[in-house]
Amino acid sequence: MFVDMPPGTGDVALTVYQTLPLDGLVIVSSPQELVGMIVEKAVNMAKRMEIPILGIVENMSYVECPDCGKQIKIFGESHLDEIAKRHGIANTASIPIDPAVALACDTGSIEGIGRPWLDGFFEELVK
Repeated sequence: MFVDMPPGTGDVALTVYQTLPLDGLVIVSSPQELVGMIVEKAVNMAKRMEIPILGIVENMSYVECPDCGKQIKIFGESHLDEIAKRHGIANTASIPIDPAVALACDTGSIEGIGRPWLDGFFEELVK
């Protein structure tokens, strides 16, 4: 079972950590500097509570130019690798902003969308 929680280390996270038997956490981040600080707090809290961190996914990492394929980092440079390395987290993934994904969600066909961003990420979770 996946539990989607609001960001941070507030009451919701603490209650979930204390009441549900967790196999681990997947932390979701984004490139903004402030979010990096929140992720650091979440990682430290999970470590203190002895909850394994299965990986970090960075959402909104970039948008790809439809004409040239260049990655445009509209929210700034990623800090995902730095955070992961600092905490010994090997499993990471970066997800771009993709209008095709939004359209698939709106039309109820998200299951059919094929994108490579999480290839390998989930395989690492089940090892």
